[in-house]
Amino acid sequence: MFYFLTEILKILNLLKNKKKILFKREVSFPFEIVIHQNTQSKKKQLILFKSPIMKKAYILFSVLLSTAFMTNAQNTVVADASAEYLGYANVFETIANGGAFVFGSGWGVADLKTVVDAGAGTVTIQPNFNTYGDNPGDPFWIDPATGLGNKQFEGNTFLENNTNLIGSELTFTGGVASNTLDPSYVAIAFIKVFNADFSFVKLETAPLVAGQDFSITYTNVEPEDTTIQYGYQVLGLNANPADEAALGNIVIVDTVLGTNDFDATSISTYPNPVTSTFTINSQEAITSVAIFNVLGQQVINETPDTLNVVVDFSNLTAGLYMANIATQNGSKTVKVIKK
Repeated sequence: MFYFLTEILKILNLLKNKKKILFKREVSFPFEIVIHQNTQSKKKQLILFKSPIMKKAYILFSVLLSTAFMTNAQNTVVADASAEYLGYANVFETIANGGAFVFGSGWGVADLKTVVDAGAGTVTIQPNFNTYGDNPGDPFWIDPATGLGNKQFEGNTFLENNTNLIGSELTFTGGVASNTLDPSYVAIAFIKVFNADFSFVKLETAPLVAGQDFSITYTNVEPEDTTIQYGYQVLGLNANPADEAALGNIVIVDTVLGTNDFDATSISTYPNPVTSTFTINSQEAITSVAIFNVLGQQVINETPDTLNVVVDFSNLTAGLYMANIATQNGSKTVKVIKK
């Protein structure tokens, strides 16, 4: 390709010459280029003489030439806990009531029950509670027969871009420090791409697995793309706030954990349950230890950079905690019960 472009440039340069010429130059392609200058009219002509396969070759050359100077732009974004997140809810009837779509609306991030903690570098997602808690006795939101939520609530917490990320491939990455979400709920990371009137959406997703990274790549770039959203979704029954601790949550960190090259067995912990101190031993230097409660709040954060760490649990209340233990090569998340 570059050889042929060089030949074209040479020919064009010759055309600038005012001398009377009859010039023929062959190139290593299934056709030849002839430059002819008519000595009478002073007109210059660029003529392509076709071989039997010239038609196909010409089409191929046209495509190559049109793309010769194009770049395949790519962007990567991370689970950024310092960014300004948006919220959106899609509400459906329960499966028992047919599962039909009811409505969709913008929703406050705090009302989705998403906690974005820039200081800790975490985003915590969980089921929706405000529709139940703010509407006591309302049969639209609360099933009077069972006392459970009466709608399937899809809560989306996301960042939106309709400028510099449009028109390029996009990869969205992050790490899942812990996942204690009740299995009746479905949670994913996603990239959504909309057209101008939001009538069509392209969706790429990844599961959120405790102690593992997620990575999503969107490649179906089209001229119709106008809006990109990337973030997290929780789908399940709107829930009673009294069940918040029992239903659990997912804590997402804004750094990739690197678990693909990490041997989780290189870290051992004891005792569990714990009453006062929790010991961690590792074959690699432990760079950080973060302890989260069931609400996704970080209650302990240490950066020891040693092979052995003793964490003081004595000031924590009894209950379930998640310990995220990180080294240079990855991390391991452990459920810890405090007596």
